[in-house]
Amino acid sequence: MRIIIRLVALFLGCSLLSGCWNRIELNELSIVSASSFDFNGDKWVNSYQVIIPSAISSGTGLAGGGGSQSPVTVFSSEGRTIREAVGKSSMETPRQLFFAHNSALIISEEVARHGINQILDLHYRNTDARETVNVLITQGNARSILERLVHTEKIPGQGIREIINNETKNTSIVPGVMMFELAMAITSDAKGGVIPEIVFAGDNEDGRSLDVLKKTYEQAKLRIGRLAVMRGDKFAGWLTREEGLGVSFIANKVRACNLAFRCKPQDKKYNMTFRIQKSATKLKPMMRKGKIAMDIDIKATGYLLESSCKVDLTQPSAVKQLEQQVQEEVKKMVNQSWVAARRLKVDVFGFADAVHRKYPREWAKMKNNWEETFSHIQIEPHIKISMDRVGLTSKTFKSTNSDDES
Repeated sequence: MRIIIRLVALFLGCSLLSGCWNRIELNELSIVSASSFDFNGDKWVNSYQVIIPSAISSGTGLAGGGGSQSPVTVFSSEGRTIREAVGKSSMETPRQLFFAHNSALIISEEVARHGINQILDLHYRNTDARETVNVLITQGNARSILERLVHTEKIPGQGIREIINNETKNTSIVPGVMMFELAMAITSDAKGGVIPEIVFAGDNEDGRSLDVLKKTYEQAKLRIGRLAVMRGDKFAGWLTREEGLGVSFIANKVRACNLAFRCKPQDKKYNMTFRIQKSATKLKPMMRKGKIAMDIDIKATGYLLESSCKVDLTQPSAVKQLEQQVQEEVKKMVNQSWVAARRLKVDVFGFADAVHRKYPREWAKMKNNWEETFSHIQIEPHIKISMDRVGLTSKTFKSTNSDDES
């Protein structure tokens, strides 16, 4: 009996001790704040923006006000596969790379044209690569984006993440895309996805030195650009920012945005701004003589931000006229984005999923030829904008200072 008790105690003791067998101390890790993928011939070039702990700790480096050491260092490794390149990184860094805090993943246009299946597989196969990382694309060398410092954030990788979050929250023109969202989009029935572009605007040599952080202005900076369209896992083309906002309206991704518009249809100048606070879109596919039409029902509410028109906002008819003008602006963006997507023959709106849900039998017949079917769809946008508030004043300064009110 005693032998059995001792064996049980020994087993329980061993099971408790096994919890730390694969532990890694914090001082053995290199925390990656951003990463990128480029190609060199047929080889992958992985680049890593690694945090230097001593530089961001209190009292030293940039965070401590000394500005003597960069908060991050950037280096690259090359390999025939992504993981082979990651493995080669151990030849030039004394610590193991740790990707759990990776805030942004930048891919070059060349990599996107080649295909990103391998990158997606990597993030879903391994536990250390998080699928919640923000994915961005750049037209040139992706590593050069990692080398830039950001004025308002200590760690540039986190700065990139906050830039895209701010864009998503306040403009909705080029909303952020996480790895899992991109994977879901390109494996859906539509097989189309979008990736925000990040560009470096200004002198190419600026932004790499701590000297830029000692100025009160930025001669060159990172900013969000256009919207890259993916057909499956491969790059298909670019959308402008105006077309990107149209995509956001149709795909129901608008959280908030500012819209400039004209007082009257005949005006040439944009002289008013409307702030959309809420927006919802419903897609309703319809079959007409064997062809698909898509009813796009957009409803949004918001308030007037600015005006330089001679208009009396106490009159309901005047507010109604302004609502119609905003609706025309949204309709124009929706049509522009539709023309661009039809030109590329990529369903970035999710029309295929709506058709599949409503007409499963017809979908089975058309799914293999969806690109061609998609380009012949007739869209019918119905837009309803409600101006809930006009601000603290009901008259504009222009109408107050003019006797000729119209």
